[in-house]
Amino acid sequence: MSRLVLLTPSEEFAARAAAAGGLPVGTDLRAWDEEYARIDPSKVVAEVARGDVGVVLVGPEIPLEAALALAGVFDLEHPEICVVIVAERSADLLERALEVGARDVVGPDATVEELGRVIRRMLEMAERRRSKLRGEAAEAEPNRVITVLAPKGGSGKTALATNVAVGLSHSRPGQVALVDLDVQFGDVASALQIVPEQTIADVARSPRALDATAIKIYLSAHPSSLYTLCAPESPVDGDDVTAAVAGHAVGLLATDFRFVVVDTPAGLEEPTVAAVERATDLLFVCTTDVASVRSLRKEVDLLDQLGFTSQRRHYVLNRSDARVGLDTSDIEAVIGARFHAQIPSAKSVPQSMNEGVPLLESDPKSPVGRILTDIVERFAPPVPTAEPAAAEGRGRRWRRDGR
Repeated sequence: MSRLVLLTPSEEFAARAAAAGGLPVGTDLRAWDEEYARIDPSKVVAEVARGDVGVVLVGPEIPLEAALALAGVFDLEHPEICVVIVAERSADLLERALEVGARDVVGPDATVEELGRVIRRMLEMAERRRSKLRGEAAEAEPNRVITVLAPKGGSGKTALATNVAVGLSHSRPGQVALVDLDVQFGDVASALQIVPEQTIADVARSPRALDATAIKIYLSAHPSSLYTLCAPESPVDGDDVTAAVAGHAVGLLATDFRFVVVDTPAGLEEPTVAAVERATDLLFVCTTDVASVRSLRKEVDLLDQLGFTSQRRHYVLNRSDARVGLDTSDIEAVIGARFHAQIPSAKSVPQSMNEGVPLLESDPKSPVGRILTDIVERFAPPVPTAEPAAAEGRGRRWRRDGR
């Protein structure tokens, strides 16, 4: 049976909601921490959406924009959970709430009887949605192609791509492929200490048509059970890798691997566009300099103009602690999106690249390692563990390591 959770600092409203649900006096349904008002909504959702949560009441005493942002993240990442915003009800608010994915709006002064009706209706809806989604997942869970993009060089794109790929391989061994589409100057092989016998240039020169099985002979294995299609050794060989070759290779790998991560060169070369076309997810990387920020905005606008709007988009700010006069909020305003992760500067990152050992293998418990783990879990959430029911006590506090 799905359970109810409240995201609110209001103990009085929590007690009323517990009574509306027919729970014993003193039951606290809240999963609340004061940090929730300051951290990324995605992290709040990841913390709350555990186990058999079916309905989340957001508010009262939470700023309206924050409540709407939380509802939007729940709808995007956990569509099986029904979100109700607790705020003064109006036609305008109801329209906005429904647009972001909330299921209803209820007033903070609603009676126990009114709350009871809303809660029962939402719990029934959550059960229906959960059953439907389970049925769809049982039929077929589509493989994911994660194309990593940055308009400017030096953004840390390859470090992110290799760590995401290795991180996915830790939980899905043998199910992850990494493609280096920087066919002139790609250094995925170096970052993973791989000496490839075959590269994507050999795919381009293949005298026969390749299928999902035949393309595997061009892959290089990594100790993490990751398979990599490396870039050519010589920039000259990269000329053979056309958009058709790149798109075909990514498409073939996506039929056999649960995850395909594609590292790309700076800008939007034709092979990159081919990888974007086949992507389910776009992972954008930006740094805190003006040129990088403006270029990312141009790249996002161009992808919109080209019609690439169906892919899920994820934004990462690299070297986020650089004090260069740009605040994160200013950068988000320019690119028109919020960052899902912010990676601070750390010597361990270039050191890991130089040593050929991704940070998620050399130091996964470091601050940057934990952020990288959070990014990986956006694509492959960890297997849920049993959590105590909300009626048995207060929600678990958000740990500072974000897990």
